[in-house]
Amino acid sequence: MSNTTGITPAQLLGESKFSGYQLRAIVICFLIAALDGFDTQSIAFVAPALRHLWEIAPEQFGPLFAAGLIGTMVGAIVLSSLADRFGRKPLIIFSTLLFGGMSLLCATATSVDTLFMYRLIAGFGLGGAIPNILALVSEYAPHRVRSTVIVATFTGFPFGAVVGGIASSKIIPAAGWEMVFILGGILPLALLPFVFAWVPESLRYLLRRDDKQAKARRILERIEPGVTTAKTIDYSTDDVHAAKPVRNLFAPSRVAWTVLLWLLTFTVLLLGYFLINWTPLLLVDAGVPHQKAILGVVALNLGGIIGSLFIGRLSDKQGPFKVVATAFGIGAIAIAVLGFMIDSSVPVLLSIVFVIGLFVFGGQLNVTALAANYYPLDMRSTGIGWSMGFGRVGSFVGPLIGGALVAYGLHQGQMFLVAAVPAAIACALVIAMACNKPKN
Repeated sequence: MSNTTGITPAQLLGESKFSGYQLRAIVICFLIAALDGFDTQSIAFVAPALRHLWEIAPEQFGPLFAAGLIGTMVGAIVLSSLADRFGRKPLIIFSTLLFGGMSLLCATATSVDTLFMYRLIAGFGLGGAIPNILALVSEYAPHRVRSTVIVATFTGFPFGAVVGGIASSKIIPAAGWEMVFILGGILPLALLPFVFAWVPESLRYLLRRDDKQAKARRILERIEPGVTTAKTIDYSTDDVHAAKPVRNLFAPSRVAWTVLLWLLTFTVLLLGYFLINWTPLLLVDAGVPHQKAILGVVALNLGGIIGSLFIGRLSDKQGPFKVVATAFGIGAIAIAVLGFMIDSSVPVLLSIVFVIGLFVFGGQLNVTALAANYYPLDMRSTGIGWSMGFGRVGSFVGPLIGGALVAYGLHQGQMFLVAAVPAAIACALVIAMACNKPKN
């Protein structure tokens, strides 16, 4: 029988100190996010090389960029929903195994069609990893630093892109584009034993199953030794949302929030993946050398890491809406400035790209923290996954729009001016979300 007057495991985690057990699990989740970011953006790193080796027309890169992102959209929806039913850890392991294995196959591709198919399947795994690790991190992070920890974990995604971009600029001339995908496959597979050993299952998931509650108690003991005997703990769960988590995303109290979140995620991912995939090619066309053009992706992601941590910390102190809306507003201005100054020197261009990353990518990484903080725990993975799944429509629409704009004949500067529009829309959507916060 449960002790109804006791503290719940969720409350215990929220009030806990940051133990070594929690930190180790979060570090592994950060590394998964980093490898996800490396693999997701690897196609942008190799695009300039493939353009010459395979004689690919610039507009053909739109579908190739979109392939992995379409798979990611499907994976985010399907695998996050399955995790709320079958547990987070098995889905994290499956996702990591899938995108690692498919990355190795990408290195064997000899045509655009083959690479398209491999990227599509790899994207399915990539899409399932991020929602599940973020839901797990949000559950195990103490309340006082939850937004910061979620954002810090998600910065693994741009961190992987930064390291991958720098490495790719050296690896491709020395060992060929294939080595980028080989590394993108070996590293996640090598991480899997540590995922098995150090990443815990969701406590909420375990407590909903009578045969798993002993395991939940052992996890609590590892976080705070002696706590299960020193405190009265209520191991019961309230599963009012668990039976139909997708339907409950549209409950009257949160339907407006869900729709606005989906629109925001769509908008920021459309913009983000437009910038990630097209920036190297646009900079090359503007006269920037290939190796330095790859550093444009590095600048975007490095700015995103710094900006997201700063914005996340401000959000914990001042609330997220005003801070994130301001970031997108400044980001829209920075993108427009890049469009007007596209003929500037390489250092100036990379500096502006860094500022764009600081505010646009920094704001984007904090959007997921909004989903994690404003959905109940028992539907959090579904809420994050479906918002990211809908947003992933934007992630592959963005590169396709880039291809269409190139085919239409827009100048590089004009393309960046167009890209400033979704950043301004994102600013407006965050303001609307502040007026429609759900009451759980």
